[in-house]
Amino acid sequence: MQNPHNEENLSAPISGALLAGGRSTRMHSDKAQLAPTPFGLPLASRGLRTLQAVCADIFIAGDRPDLASAGVKSYADRSPGSSLGGLETALRHAQHDWVCVLPCDLPYPSASLLHALLAARTEDTQAVVPRTAHGIEPLIACYRRDALQLIEQQLAQGEFRLIRLLEQLQTRYVEATDLPSGWRRALYNLNTPADLQRLNAAPPVVSFVASSGTGKTTLIEQVIACLDRRGWTVGALKHDAHRFEIDHPGKDTWRMTAAGATVTAISSGSKSALMWRHDLEPGVEELLAQFSGRVDILITEGFKRSQLPKIEVYRHELDRPLLCRGAQNDPTLIAIASNTSLTADVPLLPLNAPEAVADFIEQRFLT
Repeated sequence: MQNPHNEENLSAPISGALLAGGRSTRMHSDKAQLAPTPFGLPLASRGLRTLQAVCADIFIAGDRPDLASAGVKSYADRSPGSSLGGLETALRHAQHDWVCVLPCDLPYPSASLLHALLAARTEDTQAVVPRTAHGIEPLIACYRRDALQLIEQQLAQGEFRLIRLLEQLQTRYVEATDLPSGWRRALYNLNTPADLQRLNAAPPVVSFVASSGTGKTTLIEQVIACLDRRGWTVGALKHDAHRFEIDHPGKDTWRMTAAGATVTAISSGSKSALMWRHDLEPGVEELLAQFSGRVDILITEGFKRSQLPKIEVYRHELDRPLLCRGAQNDPTLIAIASNTSLTADVPLLPLNAPEAVADFIEQRFLT
């Protein structure tokens, strides 16, 4: 089934639909109205904001007037009780040739992901869907409106499987290697209280420690890049044994802090920063709490005296003793990244192979 769509159609405005169907039976509460601690906004509001950043018009597919507003209408499903019915509602009420759909239970909806899917369209494509090692995601996807006829036929036949629909459409799958950074989180949805508990929990942490001059920061940089390419959302925390100044004298935020503000924040369309003053350095647990719900894993540099799991970086040319062995014998040491063979009671990782170090972290903390 093909339609002669040209490049102008592919650059035309996009509709956006938030799929609000489902009874949240496994969550035991309304998922659309959940407001996890790190975000404040309900999940449905986060999804609508994301669609609004990409689409010319947005609406709610599902009988949820409680989620609607003056600029966002809600349309009841003609075939309630199935995801295919929600998709039918989305395409039936779309004002434009293409519609992006998102379910209402995504804690990390991603405009970048939607842009990547839209960029993958061709003239003959009717659906663009992410596909990873975990499967396909037909409800975080983009559909051309002329797929509506097939959807209606399936519903009339009592065939509700989305995979069956995709088999009949001209579907293009976007593989994990072509998805943007953070795609794992962008595809993550909440179904059970356990999912919500994991969302609010502090992330796993691994701390890199080493003597000065070993190339610790370079290795951390390379490992972060490896994990980012694999779709993980990574946080980084640097411990500084000295006083530091991240702001610049004369800038507005510097002036506010100098005037007496204890907490100063700055935000833009691409990043935000939060700075706070303290008399005593916060404990590790307090610092880790700032990352809860925001990253899949946190990598720290330093914190040699903490109880965090540690990877020590060792460089043979420096001829220095290991910090975490010998008299110290730190029980939190989980591996050594070295450029030479060592006799050790923990795994030995190749210092010059950051992919291998990333493999170790992924297997131990993320899978």
